[in-house]
Amino acid sequence: MTFNRITWAFLMFATPVCACAQAYRHPTRIEPSYSFALLDKKLSLLDQQQTSLADKDTKSRIAAARSIQQIAASIQRTTFRLQQFYQRRHERFGVKIFRVLRLRASAVQRASSSLELARNNPARAAQLKVLNTRILALITQFQASSGGYSALRCEAAEWSCCSPKRKQDLRLGESLACHWMCVTTPGTCTGFRGPRVRNR
Repeated sequence: MTFNRITWAFLMFATPVCACAQAYRHPTRIEPSYSFALLDKKLSLLDQQQTSLADKDTKSRIAAARSIQQIAASIQRTTFRLQQFYQRRHERFGVKIFRVLRLRASAVQRASSSLELARNNPARAAQLKVLNTRILALITQFQASSGGYSALRCEAAEWSCCSPKRKQDLRLGESLACHWMCVTTPGTCTGFRGPRVRNR
């Protein structure tokens, strides 16, 4: 199995559009539903460009590396916006988890830049291995943040809630992770809240 297939397998399980979002009039204003959907698309684009890194044509490889840098920068902007969003709401776990995602996207951007600058085959092979590892780390952390969100079926007037997973429950490669649930009182959410379902 190629690395590309491994990363795509992770993406197939990252389907972050919450069903409860359908109860809103302005779905693009809902967080984290809106940003999870954006990040999912960007990670899919990242996977596509990763395939081109194996191209024998130098120009194609460089173009793919530069595209990955741009996508990673875009992911950083989205996750930083989420950091600020949860900072304003004083939900520290939300700040922490999206900071980790931003830092992993930054690591992907740096590795891609180093790959672009590599001038011989051994150097390119070494940098490609680093980049692949960092892309997998980014996807793993995204899954840790969004996994289970799309399966929520909250009732009217309930909030979606990311409850922090215990350290002993984290899987390999996860720094922080969410256990998504529905709560009736916002104060009972120990992590950070998603949208509240309106009365239907």
